[in-house]
Amino acid sequence: MVLNIKNATIVLPDEVINNASITIVDGKIDKIDGCLDEGTVIDAKGAYLLPGMIDIHSDHIEQAIEPRPGSLMETEFAISVQEKQLINSGITTMYHSMSMWRPVISGLSRKTLREGELLEKVIKEIIAAVKAPRLIDHKLHIRFDITNIEALDPLMGILKDGEISLLSFMDHTPGQGQYRDVEKARASIKAYNPHLSEEETEKRFNERMNVDKVTNAKLAEIAEFAVSKGISIASHDDDSVEKVDFVKNELKATISEFPVELEVARYATKAGMATLGGAANVLMGKSHSGNLSAIEGVLDNCISMLCSDYYPPAMLKAVFKLHRDFNLPLHQCVKLVSSAPAKAVGIDGEVGSIEVGKKADLIMVDASCKYTNITNVITNGKIASTLNYS
Repeated sequence: MVLNIKNATIVLPDEVINNASITIVDGKIDKIDGCLDEGTVIDAKGAYLLPGMIDIHSDHIEQAIEPRPGSLMETEFAISVQEKQLINSGITTMYHSMSMWRPVISGLSRKTLREGELLEKVIKEIIAAVKAPRLIDHKLHIRFDITNIEALDPLMGILKDGEISLLSFMDHTPGQGQYRDVEKARASIKAYNPHLSEEETEKRFNERMNVDKVTNAKLAEIAEFAVSKGISIASHDDDSVEKVDFVKNELKATISEFPVELEVARYATKAGMATLGGAANVLMGKSHSGNLSAIEGVLDNCISMLCSDYYPPAMLKAVFKLHRDFNLPLHQCVKLVSSAPAKAVGIDGEVGSIEVGKKADLIMVDASCKYTNITNVITNGKIASTLNYS
């Protein structure tokens, strides 16, 4: 199968070329700035052609499966519906982030989906569902809360099956990480559970303060096993240089997710770690929890990637916001959501940039309008979505 795209503004890894063309043969990029006299032709009419975006951290799948607390949709149906939204947001590779934590003690979630046997069941259903032909590539990211001692055996079972692609370690206890401000941690419990009395809120807070955690030695053992299975390791909400040293050296983490302060992000970057910020943080201009501004991190060159976190449409808009509002080169902004995350999780040999020989996962974007409309999405060299705004 041959697909030609002409009259495009193509965003390459290190430059943007105008009035260019590209040829795709059997799902791979065959030629840049040249067309064959055969196959289907798409006239981009000057629109941008970008690599499909790679989202390595998004818990949006939880919203798709459990749109309201206790209201569970069939997993395969939820994925089928969600991927149509994802592809029309420009995301062609999604790492679904499933949280293994203790919601009753944490006080931070009313989602039954994050609990015990149900969570294990849904993870297995996702693994089975994404093996079928899909519009985009689906991968699994397990977020393990280190207070969830009861989930150690299920976690090891998942790792042994080798069906996940990314493992991150997180800790939401007050006094460190995202909730290093204990008053904000107390307020967050009330925000997630407005029905609680002051007495019950304080009880939940004290439970979170005093909960037992998996030992560092056990975490290192888990990480070593995961790495042996080819699974990338990430650390969540790093808040000190000491923690960066620990997760990098003892847990073999190569990704620092949402470092909470600029100096920590700088240190992680100098240590050779990839650093992840939230695209919604870029759009809002700040962290919703009062931590590092993703814009500040990007401008300081110590945030190297963006993810959707919880809002997939934010990724493309964040790219163009950084380009337009801060005069960053477009290819540099695009790298934040494509080649950088691809490299961080070890799939950059296949996807993440427009280069000859790579899989043709591409998005065509009309940036002349306020919200940068996606007009075409191509996955595996085939037209997967066409949106007509005229």
